[in-house]
Amino acid sequence: MFVWGVLLLVLAVAGVALAVAVPAALIGGIGVAVGCGLSGLLLVYLDAPSKRAKPPTGSVRAKATILDAKGTAGSVAGYQLIELTLEVTPKDGLPFEVKRKFSAGRLGRVEQGRRIDVAYDPANPQRVELV
Repeated sequence: MFVWGVLLLVLAVAGVALAVAVPAALIGGIGVAVGCGLSGLLLVYLDAPSKRAKPPTGSVRAKATILDAKGTAGSVAGYQLIELTLEVTPKDGLPFEVKRKFSAGRLGRVEQGRRIDVAYDPANPQRVELV
């Protein structure tokens, strides 16, 4: 989304250049500049890296491999809950297995063997969050 926002901002600048270069296209150029500029600013703001959720304090980032996935009863924001069996591989330590339910909307493609980024609590390794 951030990239789309930047592209819309570039298109807005092109609209301004069009309005300045071709007097007959003044209204259209201003329309493109305003529409794309506001949309681009909104997308850039909403998906800025500083706005993304940070892992909880004290957690450790790791890679996890999806070993198994099962649909479960229930949903979050219209997305089905999926119970994943993950093999979490810390940078320094032995891999461990954990089962955790996630909303399908946060996962994207779910397939056995896919590696995803997670954060876990070293004091309680069963507490795993998506990063």
